[in-house]
Amino acid sequence: MVARSLALIMLTLTTLAGAQQPGPQMPDPQTMQAQVQRIAQERAREAEAAARAFLHLISQQRGQGPVETTLTVLESLKAHDLDAYWREVAQLTVQFDVVQSLARRDSVRAGLVTQMFGLELMARTLQLAYRDANETQRETYRSQIEKVISAHFDFENQLRMLEIKDIERRLAEVRAETARRVEKRAEFVKWTVDDIIRDATRPQ
Repeated sequence: MVARSLALIMLTLTTLAGAQQPGPQMPDPQTMQAQVQRIAQERAREAEAAARAFLHLISQQRGQGPVETTLTVLESLKAHDLDAYWREVAQLTVQFDVVQSLARRDSVRAGLVTQMFGLELMARTLQLAYRDANETQRETYRSQIEKVISAHFDFENQLRMLEIKDIERRLAEVRAETARRVEKRAEFVKWTVDDIIRDATRPQ
């Protein structure tokens, strides 16, 4: 689920956040996955620090659980499955980098993306609990996962609405500029011809 989840969210973010005004572009899902794999293999302490910093940031968002809960899950992974622990650390580290990059140009979108990443973390945590649960408990966990994914979908739609507004604003600007150029067509033609003539008669 880790790789599939990352690919899904990054595909969404590439579409919604990468097509904004000039600025740093969102990396594609394949690049993100390659970064996760590299970090998971290198196991650098800096990645652990970044992952924990991101957990603290996520816990500050409305509706997200306390950071102690996610840190406990992370420490449990570290004690029982080191490979899974580093995959989780790597994913959180890469996601933190995405949020920081986005925050430099759009704090609103960065907040929404942070919420989405936090919900993905909840889904992964519930998935771990589901694996070890009995049938009765699994029904409860399934219901919780459905709520998490539903909230994730709502944040995704908020990102899409922001993108629609940006497209509408840019379209209005293009239409206004086109109308202005049509209205002042004769002046634009005269200015361009004057420039060409001046350039032709300029001493070499």
